[in-house]
Amino acid sequence: MRRALAGCDVIVHLGFQLWRTPDAAGVNLGGTANVVAAAPRRIVLASSAAVYGGWPDNPLPLSELDTPRPNRECPYADHKLSAERRCADAAPTTSLRICAVLGPHADPLVKKASAGLRQVVPAARGRRQALQFLHEDDAAAALLTAVKREDVDGVYNIATEDWLDERGVAEVSGGRVVRLPFPVLLHGSEVARRLHLMDLGADRAILLNGPLALDPALAARDLGWKARRSSPEVLREFLA
Repeated sequence: MRRALAGCDVIVHLGFQLWRTPDAAGVNLGGTANVVAAAPRRIVLASSAAVYGGWPDNPLPLSELDTPRPNRECPYADHKLSAERRCADAAPTTSLRICAVLGPHADPLVKKASAGLRQVVPAARGRRQALQFLHEDDAAAALLTAVKREDVDGVYNIATEDWLDERGVAEVSGGRVVRLPFPVLLHGSEVARRLHLMDLGADRAILLNGPLALDPALAARDLGWKARRSSPEVLREFLA
């Protein structure tokens, strides 16, 4: 890695294992260590909204001043937060905390899970819900903007200005909202994953524990970036 990346002005760190697998920690933490070892002059990191965690007391929307609180059930979020800190300690780093990304090149498991929204929109009983969907082109534009802005580093929320609750998702998808007690939703998703009935387990269901919508105002101010498509538009186009 040091030989291949020697002399790079900026490294865009995208490589990450999205799903919970036996090698996820090695890929995510070890891969980040390799990026840092290359000693780049700057790093642009694709981080995640998941670092804030799904919590019932989350403010709506979340700003960069709110403390990251990854849920222990979601190691991916903890790995992303660790990557933010390790990169920032090594070089000037712009960490983009990106909300859920949809588009023609979405991960196959994301496509499969999203298709299920046409039938059922799961929701945790007694919990507020706020979800954002960003088009892949807008996510790419944010990363490219961060690469070009050498004078800016720090943490930025990358998301649409709007968000959807479970009823809004159902209106777009045509599915039916099914509300379950949160412990049942969490345990049931993990049992279904272990039985290979679905691919998403407690590591993703935990994010329904509270609203998880980001305020992108700082990115608009410092980077001049704004999402061109709204969350309903992105979800509608993706499901079509």
